Amino acid sequence: MAARRWFFSLRFRLILAFTLALALALAGVGLFVGVAAEQETNRFQRHNQEFRADRVYRLIAQHYRENRDWAGLQPRLEQAASLYGRRFVVTDAGDRVVGDSHHREGQAGEKGEGWARAKHRGRALPIVVDDHQVGALVLVSVEGEGDSEGDFPAPVLPGAPPGPEQIQEPAVSRLAAAVQRSLWWTGLAAAAAGILLVSLMSRRILAPLQTLSAAARRLGQGDLSQRVPVSGPTELEHLGYTFNTMAENLQHAEQQRRNLMADVAHELRTPLSNIQGYLEAVNDGLLAADQSTINTLRQQTAHLVSLVEDLRLLALAEAGALHLNRQPESVEELLGAAVEAFQPRAEAKEITLSLAVAPGLPPVSLDRTRIAQVVGNLLENAIFHTPQGGAVTVGATLSASRPGTPADVADVVEVSVSDTGPGIAPEDLPAVFERFYRVDPSRARTTGGAGLGLTIARQLVEAHQGAIRVESRLGEGTRFIFTLPLTD
Repeated sequence: MAARRWFFSLRFRLILAFTLALALALAGVGLFVGVAAEQETNRFQRHNQEFRADRVYRLIAQHYRENRDWAGLQPRLEQAASLYGRRFVVTDAGDRVVGDSHHREGQAGEKGEGWARAKHRGRALPIVVDDHQVGALVLVSVEGEGDSEGDFPAPVLPGAPPGPEQIQEPAVSRLAAAVQRSLWWTGLAAAAAGILLVSLMSRRILAPLQTLSAAARRLGQGDLSQRVPVSGPTELEHLGYTFNTMAENLQHAEQQRRNLMADVAHELRTPLSNIQGYLEAVNDGLLAADQSTINTLRQQTAHLVSLVEDLRLLALAEAGALHLNRQPESVEELLGAAVEAFQPRAEAKEITLSLAVAPGLPPVSLDRTRIAQVVGNLLENAIFHTPQGGAVTVGATLSASRPGTPADVADVVEVSVSDTGPGIAPEDLPAVFERFYRVDPSRARTTGGAGLGLTIARQLVEAHQGAIRVESRLGEGTRFIFTLPLTD
């Protein structure tokens, strides 16, 4: 089973792919070098033969120039044949054989049918002395060793009769075979070294993948603390970084889920406990069931209904299932109505609540009820955190959604709610839109909301394809800004 798994592993496939590539490369190089070596050897042989033939030709011409006849030529021809392994025949001007390196008894002066066959197999070079042709040198291929004019038979040992039964010495043509043989041995050694190197490299390369696989397996079993070292090639480094980011997000999401369950239980328990306590007191006769008790129970029930409705709205928004009744609306009218609704609460704290809207704002496609809820949540937070005598300003202007876009190419309406409160610490800014988050953990429902207002505001704005952000400095106040795309 383990062997079968290994044969289907990525490591085996990498080794097989590299081995095939290496084999094809070595085969191609071997074929090319072998053909090139054979061609070069043949070329060298031809040049060598021409050089030898030229030496024999000069030797014969010099002999005739010195003696003015062909006497004494036979020993020189036999010596040349023993050195060069070729039959040399010399004829005079009358085409009569005057010398034959492979001389046999009765062959001198040969002009019969045998000489015709020998001459047909050879190549005749005219011998010219003092501008007169005195004869010819015929290079004859020995029978049984080939008929082409470039072929040379194996060297003839002195005193041995010519023929295919002669003992052959290593020829130059064996150079190509030796080169090919050496090349194949070198290729086999290179292939073995290459396979070993690829095996070691694949093991080193795939080690991070195996570590990642083991960590992913443990992560799938519920261990969200798994992390892998970010190292290796760029691709594996990016993969490790992505895995760690995914694991961190899963761990964060799991922690948020647990916190949500705990916060929901806590938020629901408080009003339910109050309702239960009042009802038990009324039942035991410790508290009269008068209008004051009924109003208290109604307030607690309203808190409970509001919390459940906030959770339902948040769940719908996060799931993308929230229905929006979008219509072209005037942002100035919507903000004016919100400011007017919160004006009494601001006056009660002696807070100046003002509206600053740029003139000529175009209509925006939005759900008036939902955006009014967003503005209401922001105004409620601003008034709550602004001290007595402070100021809250609601503004709206045209803007561009992408940085660097010219100001005259506006595509969103930017709405802001600013206050002069104590501000938010920089470490708290990234978490202000999270569920049940409070900058002051000691705040309870009696001194503040459940911590869902800003979370709902963000989800409602994003459901309108907008964006929301916060800007704040300690001691200088806070400014919430959200954008809504313009109507086409």
